[in-house]
Amino acid sequence: MKYSIHSGWFYTNEVWFSDAYQSLTPKAKELLHCLLNELRWSGKGKKKRYTNNGEVSFTEVEFNKAYGCCSKTYVDARDQLIRNGLIKQTYRGGMCRGDRAKYKILAFAKLPRNEERWRLYPEMNWEKEIPKQKKQLVGVKTQWKKGKSGRKLKTTLQNYTLNGGIPPKKVDP
Repeated sequence: MKYSIHSGWFYTNEVWFSDAYQSLTPKAKELLHCLLNELRWSGKGKKKRYTNNGEVSFTEVEFNKAYGCCSKTYVDARDQLIRNGLIKQTYRGGMCRGDRAKYKILAFAKLPRNEERWRLYPEMNWEKEIPKQKKQLVGVKTQWKKGKSGRKLKTTLQNYTLNGGIPPKKVDP
């Protein structure tokens, strides 16, 4: 990772002690910090504004390489950040090579108070905004139907078998 040692984030007490931040797992906090490090700003002092909020991206591969964890850990951390209202996905990504998902950070980014969802977290959550996997459409027509075992309903070898109570009608050639 190419981050400056001299840069960092100041967590205000309002965010630090919020239910949304305190309920995060350690990996979710690390992912949030990685996303915050991707923010770029211009201006100085009170006129400082973030120029790429809404287009921030930190991929699963980068996270797994940096922290040595599996893909499920990244997905769980991202889902928890979305559920708690700390980030919002603005673009899904994954359509082709190099197409990244993009996020908007809703904490620490000097947004209007009505856009800071994390303030409402215990009463509200954003579970429905968590991206779901796309449905698998290959083989839908040939999958097993409910109540069907996959075997044929009519037996076809009744006339040529001695198994069961029905004797054969003629000898198999």
